[in-house]
Amino acid sequence: MRKYSLAAVFAFLFSGGGLAASAPVQDAQQKPSVEVIGSATYAEENASTEQGQHSAATVTKRSLVTRINLQLSERILHSTVIDYAQPPELAGVAQKCADGEPDACYFSYKAFENAPEAAVAARANLELSVLSLQRGLVKQALRYIDKAASLAPEDPFIELTRGWTLFAAGKYKKARKSFADMLYLTADFEYSSSAKLGTALAYYFEGQDELAASDFQYIYTSNPYLISFSAYMMGRIASERKDSRKLAPVFLRQALDHDGHNYPAMQLLAQLSEKEKNNETASFQYYSTLYSQDPTNEKVRKKVEKYAKNLKADPAAYLFFLRLDNPIVQDMPSTPSQKIKMALYADRWQRPVALQRVSLKPSGVMSVHDERLGEVLKSPSYVTRVLEFNAQTKGVDFKDARGHVEFSARRPFVVRTDKDEKTLLVKDVSAQDLFAADFSDKELKGALVVIPSDEGILLVNEVNVEDLIPGLLATQARDVRQAPALEALAVVFRAALKEAAEKNEGKPYHITDNDVYFKFKGMNLTVQSMMDAVVSSRGLELSGTDLGYYSSCGTVSYDATANTENRPDYVYSPANLAKYMISNPPEDLYSAPDNPTQWSAIKWIYLYDAEEIAARVNSRSNIGKLRAMVPQKLSPQGRVLSMRFDGSKGSYTAQSPQEVEYLLSAGTMRSTFFDFVPMYKGKNIVRVLVRGYDSGTGVGLCVAGAAGLAKDGSDYQGIIKYYFPNARIFDTQTGEVH
Repeated sequence: MRKYSLAAVFAFLFSGGGLAASAPVQDAQQKPSVEVIGSATYAEENASTEQGQHSAATVTKRSLVTRINLQLSERILHSTVIDYAQPPELAGVAQKCADGEPDACYFSYKAFENAPEAAVAARANLELSVLSLQRGLVKQALRYIDKAASLAPEDPFIELTRGWTLFAAGKYKKARKSFADMLYLTADFEYSSSAKLGTALAYYFEGQDELAASDFQYIYTSNPYLISFSAYMMGRIASERKDSRKLAPVFLRQALDHDGHNYPAMQLLAQLSEKEKNNETASFQYYSTLYSQDPTNEKVRKKVEKYAKNLKADPAAYLFFLRLDNPIVQDMPSTPSQKIKMALYADRWQRPVALQRVSLKPSGVMSVHDERLGEVLKSPSYVTRVLEFNAQTKGVDFKDARGHVEFSARRPFVVRTDKDEKTLLVKDVSAQDLFAADFSDKELKGALVVIPSDEGILLVNEVNVEDLIPGLLATQARDVRQAPALEALAVVFRAALKEAAEKNEGKPYHITDNDVYFKFKGMNLTVQSMMDAVVSSRGLELSGTDLGYYSSCGTVSYDATANTENRPDYVYSPANLAKYMISNPPEDLYSAPDNPTQWSAIKWIYLYDAEEIAARVNSRSNIGKLRAMVPQKLSPQGRVLSMRFDGSKGSYTAQSPQEVEYLLSAGTMRSTFFDFVPMYKGKNIVRVLVRGYDSGTGVGLCVAGAAGLAKDGSDYQGIIKYYFPNARIFDTQTGEVH
């Protein structure tokens, strides 16, 4: 076996041989200019690099080495050999898992573990192994997977699962052997890339960092779906060695460039920033970002307080908030339509934060209206006024630039501009908790309702539905340029906003600016194409379907829409879910990124610290140390809707997908369509490897998929019909029904 020093591996990456900042995939016809390293598992000292040495029917380790070490083509990266078929006897058992009956699911599979048909028994034992590992029954999981392998010795997925199960148990040497043995069964990229990843991780946790770095370098330069994760792992390895520590931030920033949701990469960057002299500002910013995501982390809170003391200005000035001097849009046509009330500056749980101070700057003449007194004052355009919470009176003081109080109120009042086309900039927001929400400046249309409360100021934007849609498009589809995709999303927003207004009629607000489906960062982000899409789709009503949208999609959505013509034969079972997570996205996937290195929105992988997961769970219920993570209720495709966390002292069940995301990843995980490998030390989980697909809920219109359909020539009606096949589109202007 050839051995490379860590320095040589990193030198390779920053030379012509590595592709650190560009696409890692070359055309198969183009020969690599340098030898591919990263062969700690697959390369042998005397392995031949000539192709065609063996017949097509002959599978040897030497031929597998040749095939795996070639630079990969698009065909290999987008083809699949995965078979989701399962014995008909077990189909109903998988349904029990999805229906939220985990115990019935588990014991129903047990009824088939000794079935006379080898195929049925093998599959039942495979499923039992997956379920046992989730339950913390590691020894049972190993027994089940060993039995499955003995019953189906030629099944590559069973051997691959055995490798991951041994890895979860901390038996790294045996895991590596199992991953290597799997290569005698298949050379398919989907299986071999998963084995390569498992081998690299096994080397790392075994303490063989040079071999691990070699394998991660290979993954980094050949697997576009694992760029961010492999960059993170190389950064992690480099950070632990004196001779390579300076390179660690480079890899970690690349990990974040390729996947901004890579929370562990941000954590490690924060830790490394502390070791650099005169880098206290960066340390404050990194830890502030982490604390805003996980306010239960006391260690991070103390770091924030420590570095905030040495800042030269208000800590808020160093946070990643958008600040505007003046309104950007200033004049925007207004369309009379149904009103929607949107609470501003909501936290992660969609609760509006009580503000202590906020400035207002209008692009037109601004007036203040009291609900009893009527208009009480006016202010010129582009002149700043300040709203300040008075803790003694529990009211709001309206002040001029010099701090003189012009108006005070303990009941709601309304601020608006003199002309509907003018805008209002809400800026310089402050709250008692600086990290409770995104306090960036926002430009608004419509009126601003100011509501005094016992804790502070609540702001509600009352705006025409048609005037709000461009701002929602600016946040949710900022990278989309195809008019049909924007028009389709505008139609969905129009219907969803009206539905929310009707559902929450009589309440102080209908939606928040941080809602699961409505995220609003200001009219200041809009571009002309988004306003044009709203105008061109105006008058179109969507009904007869469950509304929703999400960012990026793989081949299987929550509602079974396949974002490809090559519809997979996927059907849920615990093992099939794991198979899907290693599957290749098809070549015609509508949501495929233009940049071949930016697949993380569709397919992703993260490594989380179990101690931090336990800390977040323990902030809700004292479960002690984390020992098991058991999905409870699932969607028909296997998305986690609720999950039980078992510990040394008790259990806690997260009742919603949003809560599952928060507990696992501080809310940074892209979706709850995932499987996971819990890594055990004794009875306790120490780390959790999460492998997932999609970004968002998986319900309704996929924004990236809509853009892909538009590129293929679909109009907005075709896009809507694709994602909402049962929808009814009514044109209020012509009376036509589509």
